[in-house]
Amino acid sequence: MRERLLLLIPVAGFTCLLVLFIVLWQALQHQNNSLQSLTNRLKELEQREEVNSRQLLEQQLGVLKNRQQKLQTDIQSLQTFQSENAKREARLLESLKQRIPLESIPEEISPDDQANPNPLTTDPSALSP
Repeated sequence: MRERLLLLIPVAGFTCLLVLFIVLWQALQHQNNSLQSLTNRLKELEQREEVNSRQLLEQQLGVLKNRQQKLQTDIQSLQTFQSENAKREARLLESLKQRIPLESIPEEISPDDQANPNPLTTDPSALSP
């Protein structure tokens, strides 16, 4: 009986090892399948992210183009306004030159006249004769 028991131990050990190998093999396949599905999911997310990034960049580019066009329009408006203003200023200067003859413009202005162009007296005694 002891001999049979000794013979049964290797057979039972081999069977246990075989079952253990099969269980480990299935666990390895399950892990591989999980890793493969996670890899596929990651690739999908990266593709979505690339598409989203591309769309976001296109939107930002559109906004920047609109801003650039608005700024160019503003610059043109300001340049037009500036040129019209310069023309008006030149016309006004020309009309002032025509109205006031050059001989009537004093050559030198005294420092008192420069400091007080419209002399007003605030002393009431100076007003009475």
